[in-house]
Amino acid sequence: MRIFAGVIAGLLFLAVSTQVWAAEVIRLGFFDKQAVVDRSEMGKEGLEKLKAKMVPIREKLDAARQEVEELEAEFKTKELVWSNDVKQAKLQEIRAKKVMLRQGVDQANRLLSEQERELLMPLQKNVVEIVARIGKEEGYAMIFELGDGGIWYAPDSLNLTERIVQELNKFHAREKGTQ
Repeated sequence: MRIFAGVIAGLLFLAVSTQVWAAEVIRLGFFDKQAVVDRSEMGKEGLEKLKAKMVPIREKLDAARQEVEELEAEFKTKELVWSNDVKQAKLQEIRAKKVMLRQGVDQANRLLSEQERELLMPLQKNVVEIVARIGKEEGYAMIFELGDGGIWYAPDSLNLTERIVQELNKFHAREKGTQ
C-alpha cells in the first residue's frame, strides 16, 4: 500500500511539474562556427593571413615532393644499368627523402594548426562575447555550436549564424574605424 501511495504521489508531482514546465518557453539556438569564420570579415582576414604564411612552406614541400618524384623517375630509367650497390644507395636516398617529406608535411600541419589558433583566437573571443550577449539579451536558454557531432538536426529558425556574422562584422568595422 505504501508503494502504491508513493507511486501515486510521484505521478501527481510529475503531472503538476509538467504543467508548470510546459508553460515556460525555452529558447534554443545554434550557429555554424566554420560559416562564421568563412563569411565574416575578421575570419576572412585571418584566413588570408594564414594562407600567406603557408605559401613558403607549401613551396618547400612541393620542391621536396618534386625531388622525390625525379629521383624515382631516374631510378626507373637507370635501374637496369646500375650495379646493385648503386641501386641500394639510390633506394636509400629515395627512402630518406620520403621520410623527410613526411616529416615536413607533419611539421607543416602542426604549424598550420598553431597559426590557425593564433590568428583566429581574437575572432573566437569575439564570437563567444557576441553569443553570450545575444543569449542574455534575448533570453536564450542555450546556444549550441554546429559541428563536431553536436547537432544533427535543427530547424533553420534556430540558426543564429548570419546574426553572429553581422554582429562580428559590425564589431570589426568599429575596431578598424570604418564605421
